[in-house]
Amino acid sequence: MDRRGIAEVGGLSLAGGILAIATQRVIVGHIDWVLVVGLMACIGIAAAANYQARTNHAAQVATEAPAVTEDNYEQHGRPTAGDGGVPSDDEASSDSDR
Repeated sequence: MDRRGIAEVGGLSLAGGILAIATQRVIVGHIDWVLVVGLMACIGIAAAANYQARTNHAAQVATEAPAVTEDNYEQHGRPTAGDGGVPSDDEASSDSDR
């Protein structure tokens, strides 16, 4: 995992721990450190899995995406009104279109 992933996991774990401490202090009046450490570990594991999934998916999409060049960029764009794929808004509609 790169530095950004480590920072993200560490930051989320720390934030979850602080939130768990504050919540227990307000609601219960004392802190159960086993619960805090367990929550921080779970948050860290979930954040690491989420980061890995996002980065792996982004890399996969980048490798599978078609190469858009100057010659074929019109084929990869979204069809707009008047391109032949979607009727324009000012075109008269009939009941058979609905």
